[in-house]
Amino acid sequence: MLEAINVNVNSSFKVESYNAANNCESTGWHIHPEFELVYVKNGTGCLHVGSKKRDYTNGALIFLGGNIPHADFGNKDHKDSMEIVIQFKKEFLVEKLKVFPELKGIKKLIEKSNQVLIFDEKTKFASWNYFKRFETLDNQGKLINLLSILDYLSKNGSYESLFDTISLNGFKKVEISRLEKTFEYVNNNYHKNISVTEISDRLGYTPNSFCRFFKKMTHQRFISFVNEFRIGKAVELLSENNMAIIEAMYKSGFNDPSYFARQFKKYQGVTPTDYVNKRYPQLLLKDSLL
Repeated sequence: MLEAINVNVNSSFKVESYNAANNCESTGWHIHPEFELVYVKNGTGCLHVGSKKRDYTNGALIFLGGNIPHADFGNKDHKDSMEIVIQFKKEFLVEKLKVFPELKGIKKLIEKSNQVLIFDEKTKFASWNYFKRFETLDNQGKLINLLSILDYLSKNGSYESLFDTISLNGFKKVEISRLEKTFEYVNNNYHKNISVTEISDRLGYTPNSFCRFFKKMTHQRFISFVNEFRIGKAVELLSENNMAIIEAMYKSGFNDPSYFARQFKKYQGVTPTDYVNKRYPQLLLKDSLL
């Protein structure tokens, strides 16, 4: 599935920290256009990326590019466990960093992440102080801290490249590229009217041939994929932004409350109200709908 990731408009990237009492909810086998840098403090687990797996025994530090399928990385072995996940869009590299020629080492490191970089134990241990600082910093401090991490990893990091190149067995390179463009289109336009005609034109298909292509690549109808992605966004908006259900509905791209409620129950197993009531009862004070 395509994971829904919200990068706030007043930030260039997203950083989340999880511990034993606040574990990251599993998304299973997933993909997203954003780059991802993950620090797992300790414990054992498996880094499952694409067709390859790497077990770890004392935490892990992994950096992977966008649109690379992978499973969750963290574990729940120890009470003092900590998982820090940093995600940023391609624009962070191609628009923001390009104006600083001094950051060419960082840009090269980010570009190499398309091969999936697994850093060694020494690098992981040495960079811990950087990662644990995030929880005490404001947005400006977080950006400076991220650049410090990338600077350290680009100059001192020792790593294994998991892949020479990333490929999806059984598909042509052009098909993979078109699928990635489809993911990016949905990721950037989920809150608007998603046009099959527009995305078809961008990729050089007729609407019917695009729908056949998408079904072949994902074993899912395009409209079902969009609805599932939007529901994922709605869940994230409810969770992270303390948002009312009706506001989350509009911001995730739905306009019909009854249709939104049906799709929410289809993909979450409960109605929006029941979901909020179970997880965030304080939000119900904001809602009398759905």
